[in-house]
Amino acid sequence: MGTAPAISPSTPRSSILDIAVRLFGSQGYTGTSMRDIAKAFGVLPGSLYAHIDSKETLLVEIVETGINHFLEAVEPIAAAEGSAGMRLRDAIRAHIIVVTENPERSLVVFHQWRFLGDDYREAAIAKRQRYERAFIRILEDGIAEGVFDQSLNVRIAVLTILGALNWTPEWYSPKGTASPAEIGDMMANMLLRSLMFKG
Repeated sequence: MGTAPAISPSTPRSSILDIAVRLFGSQGYTGTSMRDIAKAFGVLPGSLYAHIDSKETLLVEIVETGINHFLEAVEPIAAAEGSAGMRLRDAIRAHIIVVTENPERSLVVFHQWRFLGDDYREAAIAKRQRYERAFIRILEDGIAEGVFDQSLNVRIAVLTILGALNWTPEWYSPKGTASPAEIGDMMANMLLRSLMFKG
């Protein structure tokens, strides 16, 4: 009976992260062990530890990289010139495109960050709040422009928008008839209608 191979020094770190994303997404972070990850990768656990010092290290990298992808996609839109309505549409579309690039990773970013250690969790929360502020900026601009309802509770509105967008990986299928950009536009149409000035 043969033994599992060791990880080659040339093995891309991204390959290990991809396995971790899949297992954290299907089994949960607490339900996944380093032994599970090694088995799925087809290597000995000791070989995995030579490259990754802990399971949390994997989660930190997945969450941090994932949140950064969202920030890089949406913050420039929030800071751009143009109407708030168009910027919100663009931000929603950009969010959906990032989500659908890797739905499994998105689910881990949205739900598994809670299992990070205190320092890492606080850093993740700070980035999540920074992301929310990008949407808050757009909505506040829209209220100032008279486009969005003046009575809008901006924070609740932003959390509602993100709640809807973040549910996408639960139902999205790349085999569907609509592209990610088209899904983003459809969701933007529905969400924008709920924000418009009613006077």
